[in-house]
Formats: sequence, C-alpha cells, structure tokens
Amino acid sequence: MSGERSSIDDIIDLYKRDVDVTLLDECLKRTVEERILAVQEFGRVREELQAAMQRAQAEKRDEV
Repeated sequence: MSGERSSIDDIIDLYKRDVDVTLLDECLKRTVEERILAVQEFGRVREELQAAMQRAQAEKRDEV
C-alpha cells in the first residue's frame, strides 16, 4: 500500500502547494517565549485596529 496514492494524498498536496515553508522555518527558530510574545503582540495590534475601525465608523455615522 505504500506505493499507492489516495485522494487524501492529492488533497494534502494541494494544501502544501500554498504553504510558505519559510514562515514555518522562521517560527520554529524562535523560542517558545518569543512565539508567545509574538502572538500577544498580534492580539494587541488586532485590538488597536478593531478600535480604530469602530471609531472611524462612529465618525462616519456622526457626519450623516
């Protein structure tokens, strides 16, 4: 069975095509602490963007 390909193998190959392995390599070079800090920073930036979008929407509503 090791020589046979299944439809699952084809699906996995499709996903692999779109994976940027260099990003995975860079992530794996980091320590666990560095990865946690990066995720926390991402969350902080996401919250700032969300707040900015809400302010912009409120300002737009106030203009009308």
